Amino acid sequence: MFFDKKIINLEVDVQSSTEIITKLANELESKNIVKDSYLEHVLAREEEFPTALDLGDGVGVAIPHTDSEYVNTSQIALATLKQPVSFKSMVNKDLDVKVILVFMIAMSKPHEQSQLLSNLMTFCQNKKAVKELLAVSNANDAYEILNKYDLN
Repeated sequence: MFFDKKIINLEVDVQSSTEIITKLANELESKNIVKDSYLEHVLAREEEFPTALDLGDGVGVAIPHTDSEYVNTSQIALATLKQPVSFKSMVNKDLDVKVILVFMIAMSKPHEQSQLLSNLMTFCQNKKAVKELLAVSNANDAYEILNKYDLN
């Protein structure tokens, strides 16, 4: 599984997409999961190819990531947000999506990323699964939900 309970952050209080991306990237870097150039490349990619998706019912998800060359070990950082922040839509980058759930992907092997993105999209389309994840208050419960829905 690409999730680690130590990189599951719940009810994070941030004011912007850049702030949550920076927080998660710094956490990944502090654990030597990503290279020090990871953050700048995630931010640049997010600018060019936004990753937010409106799931409906006031729930938005963002899946920021960059190329595997900036990653040491495959991992996903997860954050739920205390209040939504604006990310640009992956469908139309002129639109803002109020995001409350962030999956920051760090894949060290290029072939892992496409399957993982597919699995994440399947998970995000399951309203029950997303609702369960947003309702938990500790990393252990979040980890169990991710396992329950075979998100690995």
